[in-house]
This record gives sequence, structure tokens and C-alpha cells, in this order.
Amino acid sequence: MKAHIPAAAYLTRRQKQIVREYDSNTQNENFTRYIKLSAVVLHTKFGFGHDRVADFLGAISAAAEAAEKDEIFWKHIDDAVIDEMKMPFDRENYEKVDK
Repeated sequence: MKAHIPAAAYLTRRQKQIVREYDSNTQNENFTRYIKLSAVVLHTKFGFGHDRVADFLGAISAAAEAAEKDEIFWKHIDDAVIDEMKMPFDRENYEKVDK
């Protein structure tokens, strides 16, 4: 059985744009929260001060830029985290995630 979606239920271009902006803002806010959380953990657990946390933030920014340019960036990350550091993460489905 196929469902029929009435034309009135479709989103307009403006509505779609608003949804995309909201989603992007939410993602940015969540990312910022996790970066702040990482900074606090580095400070309280490992004694990082301003300069070392700033270096960490710079490295995260550089890695994010590299991720945009490298098609297999996340495979390299998985190799380092899962294979080298033996952390208990699942490998990503790169084709599915990057679409």
C-alpha cells in the first residue's frame, strides 16, 4: 500500500529553509557544548590551562577543515581510534553518513 501525501502537507521552500537553518543552529549549539565539555574535562582531569586548551581547540578546527577536504578522513579517524587506541567504538558506514 502506498501512502498519499496531500499537496497541502508539503513544505514550501521557505519552510524547508527554516527547518535547515534550525537544524544547522541546533547542530552548532550541540557541537559547541561538546567542545566546552571537552575543554572542562581537559582542565579538571588533566590540568590543561588556557594555552593547552586553546591548542586543542585549534587542532579540532584544523581537523574539521581537513575532514571537509579528505574523502576518507573518517576512515583514518576510525583506524586511529579503534585499531590503534583500542577504543570501543563501531566503525561508521562512510557512504551512508557522508550523504
